[in-house]
Amino acid sequence: MAKRTISQIIRAILRGKTKRGNGVAAVSQKYAQQFSHRDKPASGARKKSLREKWRAKREEAGQKRNSPGLRQEKNRKSGFFRLVLVAGLLLGCGLVIPGWIQYLLGDVQYFRVHDIEFSGCVVTNARNLRKFSDISYEMNMLTIDAAAMETRLEQHPWVKDARVRRVWPDRLVVAISEHHPRALVARDGEKGFFYLNGEGETFAVVQPGQDRDFPVITGLENVTSEAERQQLISDITKFLEYAGWNNPNLPAQNVSEIHCTADGELIVYLVRHPFPIYLGKGDMKRKYYQLRKVLEILYRKKKGKVLIESIAYIRMDYQEDKVLVATDQAG
Repeated sequence: MAKRTISQIIRAILRGKTKRGNGVAAVSQKYAQQFSHRDKPASGARKKSLREKWRAKREEAGQKRNSPGLRQEKNRKSGFFRLVLVAGLLLGCGLVIPGWIQYLLGDVQYFRVHDIEFSGCVVTNARNLRKFSDISYEMNMLTIDAAAMETRLEQHPWVKDARVRRVWPDRLVVAISEHHPRALVARDGEKGFFYLNGEGETFAVVQPGQDRDFPVITGLENVTSEAERQQLISDITKFLEYAGWNNPNLPAQNVSEIHCTADGELIVYLVRHPFPIYLGKGDMKRKYYQLRKVLEILYRKKKGKVLIESIAYIRMDYQEDKVLVATDQAG
């Protein structure tokens, strides 16, 4: 083995250190690359500008807006808005259209009334009501004023309430309710009678051939006070209402006349028995029940004779809860 000089030995030692250093450096670099690539940007990458970040946010917001759930919610809101808009337009047009419709379509034959139907007529009839209220087949369905027709119909003496309805394309339906008479009212100085309904209103003159089988009210003109007159009418209608229950001892058909005195009291006369029954004023329900019981007793026979045939008068206002029955001694 050749001997090496001191300088050769020193160079050899230095070369060995360099190789070992390079190996450690290579290992360190490899290790650093494995654990540092996550935090450092890739080669050639750069930071985003503010404009790019803003654009990216806009794209992200657009993706959210186009999501199915958000799109359905948006459609619902827009649909509701359109519905409100259309309703507002129709309402606005409804206030303006009738005028120019009447001008443009008032003479169109297609919209003329071809059928007029009346219901509720008992005393009245459709022909007279059409003539009275100016309802004709020449009218136009588009320009009919139903409220004005109802007002004209209710001015008829027998019509209590009227309802007019259009049935497209060409039919008019008129439903009326008539007054129901409860009595006839006789007035001094006036010929004939007037019908009185259940509300105490006189509504029509009794015409020849019409039903007169009702109690007759007389003497209302004896009461000068309007308040007392209204109270008397109220008592009369209540008494007739109870008599309308048609108890066999006191049916409405058995009441011939109800007379009003100047003191504001009522006197009742029956059909078959002419004696007066003094009802007085007020508390008609109690007096009706009491009178019904009294008549039940008087209609009985005693010793072959009906008791009611000897009665001179009955006072329902004699005392509280007491009735005075007077007999005709001469009879």
